[in-house]
Amino acid sequence: MPQMALLKGKFGLTPAESRLVLRIMAGDSLRLSAAALGIGYETARTTLKTVFRKTGTCRQAELAIVIIRAMAAPPNPDAAPPLSATAGG
Repeated sequence: MPQMALLKGKFGLTPAESRLVLRIMAGDSLRLSAAALGIGYETARTTLKTVFRKTGTCRQAELAIVIIRAMAAPPNPDAAPPLSATAGG
């Protein structure tokens, strides 16, 4: 799954952390995410705290913004054309 590779590459998330993040990004609550992943609620909370530390966030809403921006960014910043090339200059 490309999203999991992106989360590992950008933030160093483990597969378990990535699965939790993707459930949360899909709109699941932490409790529902834990149940869907077959883990306990407290395990999910601990995992989420680790994700917050790795992403520099401290709330789920903030995490969502960081993840959306990371997924929207070009995979290789050097691949983007320079601004002067697109501005007709």
